[in-house]
Amino acid sequence: MYTFNHDIDQCFLDADGAYLDARGLQMFESFAQTYSQRLETYNALREQNASLVQGALKKMSQMYPGLMQRHGKRCQYDMSEVVRYMALAILRDDEVFFKEMMMSWLDTVLVAYKHHNHCATAYRLLQEMVDTQMPESRMVVRPYLDSVISILQSHA
Repeated sequence: MYTFNHDIDQCFLDADGAYLDARGLQMFESFAQTYSQRLETYNALREQNASLVQGALKKMSQMYPGLMQRHGKRCQYDMSEVVRYMALAILRDDEVFFKEMMMSWLDTVLVAYKHHNHCATAYRLLQEMVDTQMPESRMVVRPYLDSVISILQSHA
């Protein structure tokens, strides 16, 4: 497990036996300066996880009622896990953590279900919910959801 995030861990490894260089110190400074925004986003995702996912799935049910009857509970679980890991990655300021801990699992699960187009739609709807319910955090969350949507579309 990483100490802070992937980039800072690499700085520690590169600086082993020496002082951090300007690049390493800049990473720490950036990490500290963005902490309050990342913490606010983490707390908002934690508190609103259920309403975000349920709102996206409600819209999805209107579009694909039969599909949601069959796979709705699993979809809700998967999306809730994605939001949880996304929140952790945002708090850590570590997209590598998110990709390693979540994306390979999600990709494997969804390859088995063969509903990539539908899942990409569900995550687009989730992004809409974030934009609506968490406008101050949408730009922090967007890169994570974009990566999920991108991997889902790559299989379509």
